[in-house]
Order: sequence, then structure tokens, then C-alpha cells
Amino acid sequence: MTDQISPLSQSAIRPALRRVQGSPEPDMVQGAFLSHSLCQPDSSKSCGACCGLYNWENHSRQALIPLLEKRRTLFFSLGRDPENFQRAYEEEELPPNPKLLETIYNCEFLGFLDGGKKRVGCLLHPSVHEGRDLRDHCFYGKEICSDHYCPSHTLLTPAEKRSVLLAIEDWYLYGLVITDIDLVREFFHQVQSRLGDSLREEWLQDREVRGALGDFFALKESWKFASARNRLGKYYFSQSEYQVARIEYEKRWKIKPPRFDKILLSLESEFQSQEDVFEAESMIEGKICNFLRAYEK
Repeated sequence: MTDQISPLSQSAIRPALRRVQGSPEPDMVQGAFLSHSLCQPDSSKSCGACCGLYNWENHSRQALIPLLEKRRTLFFSLGRDPENFQRAYEEEELPPNPKLLETIYNCEFLGFLDGGKKRVGCLLHPSVHEGRDLRDHCFYGKEICSDHYCPSHTLLTPAEKRSVLLAIEDWYLYGLVITDIDLVREFFHQVQSRLGDSLREEWLQDREVRGALGDFFALKESWKFASARNRLGKYYFSQSEYQVARIEYEKRWKIKPPRFDKILLSLESEFQSQEDVFEAESMIEGKICNFLRAYEK
């Protein structure tokens, strides 16, 4: 069951384009830590969600790596020339993979920024071209790409943002989590309610705490009950519209929505039985308890 929101607008589901998509030289990580940027926060991870990174029916890690690798290789093999790249890229035979939403643009200039495939980002950004900004060659253009932040910049608290930055050292999972505001905020709500206090940023730097937090966020990629349908987080996609999914607990199994309902939706849950729901609750409870044990030791 889904709650229809509205016909898709250009900025509805797609996070607003953002400022600071800084990227280093292609084979060297040599930039300062961009503490103000969720897009390129450090040398070990980055997010390309605004550029359409996850706007594919199959947006698995296995599907995205060859695509990002191909773009990077082709772009640099053609001397970093945007027009030559676009012509050549249009002729490339890519595996069939429809978009989640046709009206959202998937930028062809999004690729791996380094040979180690640790970070994704804009291949036209000035930091890739000794200060030359080539982003007017892309669909959105330089002004849009450089002047906006995604919703997570403003809707997540400093501690919530910091928790994701500290817990995840991987581009694919990082992008999925940092843009899932409900998942991050609901985790904080659950643990802070039990603690009776706000999480302290300095305590999040403890190795065991970071590990337990990372284990919880990893559910985003490995969730046992994830739907096989066109989902991205709590959203379900259909043609030119998007919808917020609902799980019909009372209608199907005559049970009340569990306390982890928001988390279950963010994890794209689809259940076949009441027992599935109970097992999912138990799994999430276990991750939260593991975090609390590490945090309170």
C-alpha cells in the first residue's frame, strides 16, 4: 500500500543539488578535509545522489561500479574533453537498466574520481581541471550544481551528520545513508529516548561505538526483508510519480505498527507474514542494543 504524494517535480525526490562537489586530481587524493561538505567530506567516501547515482531500477553496488568506472576511464582517455566524452558515451553499449524515474536526470559526468574507486563525484568540477569549471557542459549547469545543498545539510543535526561521517568509510553505503533523513533521525530518536540524553559527538569517535553504529547503517544495503520492487528508501516509484510506501500491519495481520515502523520503511521492507515483522523488529532491536552497550560501557 502506498500514499501518493504528487506528480513528480524536478526537485521532489531527488535531493536538491548542492554546493561544494570538490574532487581531487584523478589518481591522487590531495584535498583538505571538507568539514562543511556532505558531498565530499573526506578522502574515503562521497555522495553522488543529487546527480542521479541511485536513480536506476537496479542501483545495487554491483550495477553501479562498472558504470562509474566506464565513465571515468572514457572521460580521461579522451583528454577530459566534455564534448568528445558525450559523443563517445552516447555510442557506448550499456547493460539495460531503466531509471526509477524518467523525469529525473542521471548525469553522465558522475564517475569515480580516483583510481582506487573510493569516491564518486563530478568529472567536470574545477578541482579536476586545475581550477577550470566545465560544469556548463552538464544538464544542470554550473550555477545550479554549485549553489545548492541537499536536504540533509539542513535537516540533520551536527551530531546526526557526524555519526554518519564517522561510521561509514564507503561511497556506496554512505550515499544511501546520508540522504535517508528518516533512517538517521529515527535511530537517534530511539537511542536517545532510552538514554534519556542526547548522544555526545565526542563519544561517537570511540572505535566500538563507531563499529556498532556502522553495523546498524549497513542494514541499508543488506536488509533481509528489502523489497524487490522499485524502491529507494521509503519511496516507491511508478512511471512519472513517486509515493511513500506503507506497511498494512493492521489490515494484513491485525497488529499495530511496530515502534520501528519508520526504520522498516527506510529499509524498503516488504513482509510476507507476521513472523517476518517480528523477526525484523528483533534484528533492529539487536543492532540498537549493541550500540547502546558500546556507548555506555
